[in-house]
Amino acid sequence: MFGSGSKITFRDYVQGTWGSFDTPAGRVDYIMTKARLGGDADAPERQLTKSLAPVREVMDAGDLDFSQLLQRDLDDHRVAVNLIPYLLKQMSTGPAFFPPIVAVLLPFQNKRPTSFPGLGAPIAVEHDEAQWREERAGNAFRVHRLLDADGELHAANLAKLWWNQSESSLVVLDGQHRAMALLAIERTLSRSWQGSGAQYRPFYEHQVEHLLNEHHVSEVDLAKIEVPVTVCWFPDETGETSRAHEAARKLFVDVNKEARPPSESRIILLSDGELSNVLTRSLLSALRGRSGTNLPLYAVEYDNPEINTSRPARWSVMTNIHLLKMAVNRCIYGPPKYLTNLAQPIGGREKAEERDRFMRTQLDLVSLLPEHLDDAGYAYDLGGIGDTKFPLGRSEALSGRFMETWGQAILTLLSQTAPYAAHAAALSNFKDSWHTANTHAQLAHDALFGGVGVYWTLRDSYDHYQANRAQGGSTPPKSDVIRAWEALRDKESEFDEHRAHEYLGSIRPDAIRRCKAAFGVFNTHACQLGMVMTLGSLWEMRKTQPGGADLKDLPAFAEALVAAWNTFFQIGHGRARDRRYSFSKDCSNPINQITNMDTPNAVYFRYFWMQALTLRSVWQHIALWLTDRDAFDSGLSDARRLYLDLCIKQQCKALEVSHPTLGPGKREERAKRLATNALKRALGHWFDVPDEEFEAWRASQPIWAQAKLPRDEEGPSGTA
Repeated sequence: MFGSGSKITFRDYVQGTWGSFDTPAGRVDYIMTKARLGGDADAPERQLTKSLAPVREVMDAGDLDFSQLLQRDLDDHRVAVNLIPYLLKQMSTGPAFFPPIVAVLLPFQNKRPTSFPGLGAPIAVEHDEAQWREERAGNAFRVHRLLDADGELHAANLAKLWWNQSESSLVVLDGQHRAMALLAIERTLSRSWQGSGAQYRPFYEHQVEHLLNEHHVSEVDLAKIEVPVTVCWFPDETGETSRAHEAARKLFVDVNKEARPPSESRIILLSDGELSNVLTRSLLSALRGRSGTNLPLYAVEYDNPEINTSRPARWSVMTNIHLLKMAVNRCIYGPPKYLTNLAQPIGGREKAEERDRFMRTQLDLVSLLPEHLDDAGYAYDLGGIGDTKFPLGRSEALSGRFMETWGQAILTLLSQTAPYAAHAAALSNFKDSWHTANTHAQLAHDALFGGVGVYWTLRDSYDHYQANRAQGGSTPPKSDVIRAWEALRDKESEFDEHRAHEYLGSIRPDAIRRCKAAFGVFNTHACQLGMVMTLGSLWEMRKTQPGGADLKDLPAFAEALVAAWNTFFQIGHGRARDRRYSFSKDCSNPINQITNMDTPNAVYFRYFWMQALTLRSVWQHIALWLTDRDAFDSGLSDARRLYLDLCIKQQCKALEVSHPTLGPGKREERAKRLATNALKRALGHWFDVPDEEFEAWRASQPIWAQAKLPRDEEGPSGTA
């Protein structure tokens, strides 16, 4: 009954027990079956092992659309060190057991996501001397369900699924590490590492061969290794308007919601539950082809497996996916107080209603969507659309509006502002100059510029290697994986030279050191979000000025800001004052006194970015955009006062340690004087603010700021 049949035109198939269930992704049909190692090479269970595929092997990395990403990155180190030994080692307590792998049949052609042909009406057919009900989606896939003698579906629920590899791929949705363990063993045994999975061969082949020999594993033993597999498909997602890949993302989130929580990066890449995630992914997708002058995608870290990350881990990247989402949150959702009140620190609970209302304004949804609309049977009112309640069928329209306006403006700032343009250019030159003549060099190169997740595999593998060495005994030989990680470490200093040359025009040791210190600030969330929040705050000012603000002008306004800031960084390149170091702490009279780079401190960096605009040669680039200079100066004053308050608090804490005998009153008074004087010197040195102008500003502030600072309490002026 379960033979392959002579009339089958599909090469790949599975057989087992049929079932169906409803999920937030829609109706899901499935067959419960198994994959096997060893035994008859033509058996469907053995063929299923070969057919399972991680997303990274189904789609070209360069063609990756972040709206189509289905799963977490593979941890190859975990598979090689933990899962494969578990499968191959004879356990005294019984055989190894894996929970079911979940795989979904999705439409692909030439590694690009497509759609399935429409599913035809069910018909009765005879096959393998039995009656079946057949449903067929063109040449993509076909389903058979066993019928009883009365022509009704058999109570045993036996079924078969065939598919055509040229139009379909069986993508692992859950249990991809278990699936990769099977694939690694199968490919090593059959010498079939060629093709899309070849680059991952160094992680596995030696380990598998070693384990097979160590545990004396035979073909007979391998035939006993069977892993349950649930093969799913979406019968309602066929035809030209179908969205099988979107349904797969929803199913992934549903399957994993009770499992170990995925990293925040993965949630942003996968979840359609928040519009902010959809908009963030559109920023990444725009970088995929590096259109125009956008920074390259490999300058953004988006695959960090850690659950909580506040800054990029790779030394090569400039920013990460979390910063992009923060930029979306602050510019699109606000709340508006963080953009309009420049004396407002970030903190406290944010009201969803206020955030959603601001989003509808920032994207001008009234001109994009009708007042009432229906999406897949759900009714929406324009006034009720928000971050967690929005028509998924209009996602492209919403993303399009965002990218035409705020999205392009944000990418312009992150791509073209002098420090970030220098980092991106240096990284591209560094990539082009990298020679990959051997395996470990290629792995190191892929870790920074290619394979998603490779960097973390190299890191974990190296940590494991070092831990083994620390335990004593014989030193294990260095594999290509270990040499790749060591090559990455060595390459960091080479990249530092590229960046110093691009940003400063020098590769002298002192220039490289100071450049690295400067980018230790530029590449933080606080500094980058501060720059983006400057865009948001100044746009709010423009709304209140004569003529108001037209949303379509945002990208042009961002370009004007970039021209202004680049002028600031270009002037004053003398030894005494090089404004390219102006945000650094490794300089004379530093304006940056912030003790940590936590994201909420972006409001203080916003002040630095605004202060940079006040120089006459800089202001001329944005003068036509902000005709009411008084409004800008008022906001700048509020931002300066907020920053000075922070500096005073920090000075108080420092004096508690250095002068513990000072009483609270004297300590606060001295802290105010030290902080005020340091700010005065910094403003004069970096931003050409005359002493009399600063004193006039200070006189307009609360009474404490007017106290004169004794000369012996001025403190050091900073490092040269």
